[in-house]
Amino acid sequence: MTTVVDVNVIFAILVSGHAHHPAAWHWWQQQADESVGLCLYSRMGTLRLLSNTKAMGGSPFLPEKALETWDIIAADPRCFWLEAEASHDFHLRRLVIGRQASSNLWTDAWFAALASSNNSRLTSFDSDFRSFNLAHFEHLTP
Repeated sequence: MTTVVDVNVIFAILVSGHAHHPAAWHWWQQQADESVGLCLYSRMGTLRLLSNTKAMGGSPFLPEKALETWDIIAADPRCFWLEAEASHDFHLRRLVIGRQASSNLWTDAWFAALASSNNSRLTSFDSDFRSFNLAHFEHLTP
């Protein structure tokens, strides 16, 4: 089964000093070729974190280095580019209607809808994804 991977997993894979790096790396080593779906949101979120002073412990990457780092994971044979299917909007609406607004609602729901519309698993360190009652959710723990 393919998986939509959350930004927090990608970031932890790429940053060896990250607290979740060992767990993320262990997960990463078990993935088959063309099984890890990347998307525009995962790319932009990862680039944002790699360039963020706080997220990078005071040593953010310059844009060139952030792009080079992203390119490493994007070129890995385990990864493939995943587009939103036609049913994505249906799933997104289903996941947000009736909820209270929160800071991560839209991005989390977008990732969850991407997984649902592609019949993929969603993999994240964030247990909040459980609230979406996804058919396939893999919660990584450090």
